[in-house]
Order: sequence, then structure tokens, then C-alpha cells
Amino acid sequence: MNNLGNGQKKNPLGAQAIQAPQLTAEMIKNAANITCECGGMVFSEKLLFKKMSALISTSGREEIAPMPIMVCDKCGKVPQVFDPQNVLPSEIKTTKVL
Repeated sequence: MNNLGNGQKKNPLGAQAIQAPQLTAEMIKNAANITCECGGMVFSEKLLFKKMSALISTSGREEIAPMPIMVCDKCGKVPQVFDPQNVLPSEIKTTKVL
């Protein structure tokens, strides 16, 4: 990609690359913290494995699909903010919406 001089890059096909906005210390300081119902604010990424039927898999065969999830380091549960589509099993989710 070619540098356009103003921080943007141009790819060989002529389209400008989209850049994510830069977060500043002030933006981070003023943002709300995500907390778990146990009070925990530190989360780790873990993998949940889903067994998909051949009827719904893209290959037409039974598959095991990894699904990244964010788990509270304090209680081991997943806050509902990290499961907006409500696809995780209830055993691993918190009960309250914060």
C-alpha cells in the first residue's frame, strides 16, 4: 500500500483503507467499565466448543466449532453484555443484566 502522507494508506486498487479511530487516554478514562455481577472487572478469553449437526454445518458433515467467549476471572461466568445474541448455555452466564 502507498502512504498518502496524511496517515491514510491507499491500496493498489485505488480504494482508501479504513482506519480505526485512535483511542486517547482521555477517552479511555471517561469510558464506563464493564463489570460482572460479582464485581469483577478483569476478563479472559476462553474457547467454548459447539458440536454442529451435519444438517446445519457448511460442509454437510458434523463439525466441532470453537467459539471465543469472555469469562470473568473472579467468578468464571460470562456477563450477558458478552452474549448479546443469547447463544451461550445458561450454566456459564451471569443472571443479571448490568
